Amino acid sequence: MDAFGRQEVNALRSMLHPDYIDEMPQTGELTRGPENALAIMANYPGASGTPIPLVDAEVHGAEDQWVVAPNFTVIQVVGAAEVYTVNARVRYPDGSSWFVIVLAGLKDGLIHRTTTFYAPELPAPEWRARWVEQMGRPPA
Repeated sequence: MDAFGRQEVNALRSMLHPDYIDEMPQTGELTRGPENALAIMANYPGASGTPIPLVDAEVHGAEDQWVVAPNFTVIQVVGAAEVYTVNARVRYPDGSSWFVIVLAGLKDGLIHRTTTFYAPELPAPEWRARWVEQMGRPPA
């Protein structure tokens, strides 16, 4: 996450398997290879090219749960061996906040395959209010 926030291309390249694939089911897209994944990050519309500021945060809970940054906040990482799930919250350049879920598989100690789901922040509908509690949202 630190390499992502600092946009350290060489560090990110070293973490991605040469056969890296990211599937994005919501848009029907597949990104093949580390260079394409890094090009998407480098060419994101509205991005300033300025690294995302990372803030040290106190860890609460198990070793596999932590918060990393205000603009890219990792809410939880769960997994073991070669399979992980990342639950994060992202604030995009347009100011919108989205939840991002990444299902990640490792191979040879590198990130080999990910499936990424994006969900916009939505207001709670009034009709459910009597059956639910408001739990709040993590910072973005």
